[in-house]
Amino acid sequence: MKTIFQKYLDYIKLNESEGGSAEMFIKAAALFETADSKNYICPKRKKEDCLEALLDLLMNEFNTYSSTLTAAVLSQSISSLQELEQHKKDYPPHIISIVEAFLNIRKLKFGDIAGQADESRSLILSVAQDMRAVLIDFAIQVIRLRNTDDLEQMSMQPLVYDLVQYIYIPIAHRLGFYQLKSELEDRVLKYRKPDVYKSIQEKLEAGAAAREKLMAEFLLPIREALDEHQLKYVVKSRTKSISSIWTKMQKQDIPFEKVFDLWAMRIIIDSEAKQEKADCWHVYSVLTNIYTPNLNRLRDWITVPKETGYESLHATVQAANKHWVEVQIRTQRMDDEAENGMAAHWRYKGGKSGRGVDFWLQNIRQALEKEGEDARKGYLLSSKKFSNEVYVFTPAGHVKKLRLGSTVLDFAFAIHSDIGSTFASAKVNGKIVSIDHVLKNGDQVSIQTSKNNRPSLDWLKIVVDPRTKTKIKHILDEKRHYEVTKGKEIVERRFKNWKMELKQEVIDFLVKHYKLKKTSDLYYYISLEKIDILEVKKTLQQADKQEPLEQKQQLIDEGSDDFTTENEADDILIIDKLNNVNYNLAKCCNPIPGDAIFGFVTVSKGISIHRKDCPNATQMRERFPYRIIESKWKAQSHPKNFSVKLFLEGADEQGLITKITQMISNEMGISILKMDFNSDGQEFKGSLRLKVFDIAVLETLMQELRQIKGIRAVYR
Repeated sequence: MKTIFQKYLDYIKLNESEGGSAEMFIKAAALFETADSKNYICPKRKKEDCLEALLDLLMNEFNTYSSTLTAAVLSQSISSLQELEQHKKDYPPHIISIVEAFLNIRKLKFGDIAGQADESRSLILSVAQDMRAVLIDFAIQVIRLRNTDDLEQMSMQPLVYDLVQYIYIPIAHRLGFYQLKSELEDRVLKYRKPDVYKSIQEKLEAGAAAREKLMAEFLLPIREALDEHQLKYVVKSRTKSISSIWTKMQKQDIPFEKVFDLWAMRIIIDSEAKQEKADCWHVYSVLTNIYTPNLNRLRDWITVPKETGYESLHATVQAANKHWVEVQIRTQRMDDEAENGMAAHWRYKGGKSGRGVDFWLQNIRQALEKEGEDARKGYLLSSKKFSNEVYVFTPAGHVKKLRLGSTVLDFAFAIHSDIGSTFASAKVNGKIVSIDHVLKNGDQVSIQTSKNNRPSLDWLKIVVDPRTKTKIKHILDEKRHYEVTKGKEIVERRFKNWKMELKQEVIDFLVKHYKLKKTSDLYYYISLEKIDILEVKKTLQQADKQEPLEQKQQLIDEGSDDFTTENEADDILIIDKLNNVNYNLAKCCNPIPGDAIFGFVTVSKGISIHRKDCPNATQMRERFPYRIIESKWKAQSHPKNFSVKLFLEGADEQGLITKITQMISNEMGISILKMDFNSDGQEFKGSLRLKVFDIAVLETLMQELRQIKGIRAVYR
């Protein structure tokens, strides 16, 4: 085997572990040495030299593996599909498939490539069932372009330049071979527009010394700052390609002298995979602390890479001499992929697996089709390349890391809760934006506040960060508590002014009337003036007038559910010195020994006994004073249990009911007849029906219940 093949064989053995790869390459090399095939690459050069150039390009610039290298050797050894049939049994089917696809490409006859670029590219893809065949032909056209003088016929030059310009430069862009793409564009420009190329080249050469001085001066403070931040980095600087300068002159319709970013600088960071994005934005922060950035020219291909997988952060800053400089910030991995294309990414992943780029190229067809945008993204971009973070800057240049999709309101709370809670407006890159404006990487955000502003429930729909939502909910809870307290004070003050008694029955009626869930809602809406306090008074007055007198009398006189009968009446109480009188203890207030009481003569139920502070007492005395009988308790000869109802309110806490029942039954020895508790998840209301001896026992129980954590009110 000739020595020119040894370096490729060593490369295959070093990078591939699958057996048979080296043997296949050796067999193909032996066939090339004995084959009498034509030199299709550059006929004026030696066939061996052309093959070496082809393999060098595939190995070093395209980073392909043994399958492509072996197929490339065979493609220069076999002249036709008929000849390929004779060797099918000697090589694996996938290698034969690559060679067959290449021979199909070589047979194509192109017409107007410039006028039908998309169609010509589709034609190549349709006959090449394996993308590695396209890559081999691409490499051949590159070699021809680099050696146009060695073409057998000068008439081949226009075809080669058309193929490169309209078919393979777009493919190079899609595959991410940016360094090669830039070279090819320059060569095409030099061929198509030699005067333009020469003019720009001369102007660049004339200003080279001045640019080198500017670069050195520009770079000095950057190096000092990066060193101070203890970042590991490498700096590369270069003048922009002639073709890119010419493209900018054409697009912006400006002369050479108006192109402000003739040279670019690249800062390459040594960064761990999980820290790549944060480190790049760290460098950006350092850079923009030194030089003023042009935010309109910020290009973030780190968060969402290009279709090709290209990742880099491009910032344009103004140097001290007012010149604009483009600075590219990327990691070593990103730079390798940018220089050598997405193939480098697969080589990174493939290692010595034997798959690498060859495996990638088997699945890359749709990346080069005119249609299928989603398919391109699926093949070219790993889901890991998408970030769930966004990096934005304060007016002082400090970096804030937020969730992807965060709004300016998220940013305000990320600065400080006080700033977020008093948010009034925001500016992004100097322009006023709405409160729900979604931030992008590199945005510079400033927040204006107002002490009169407070969060609303709508804010919870605007923010995306759960921590921000929690902060807003906490502020809303504090605000609600303040408004509830304020509303309660308003109600109590107004009822006092109106000389109306504020009873729980009245509050319950209002809650039901306004279709609210709880008492605190009533106070909250009154404080916010969503319920007019004067309307409350009017509502109560109308409700009182609408209730017929007969209905009220029936409720008092004949409501059997409102009374509970107790036996042995003579042993319990004295009623105006009357004996043997039927009486009932009213359930509306559940009087027990020790309570101040009075009797009320009903029509058919005898005498009902009420506490003097009964909710119905005022109404009874005003409407039916002649039915009132003064009463008091007798001294008990032996203790008796009396039914009593208690009401409780407070914060709903875990285990609260257990604590209540233990207190009543175990510690006080009191029987519980009935329990009823309702909760909205935060607050509860409850009622208890108990059996007690007298008021002293009941007051002791009420005092003990008030000591239980979570209970705010206990009343009868």
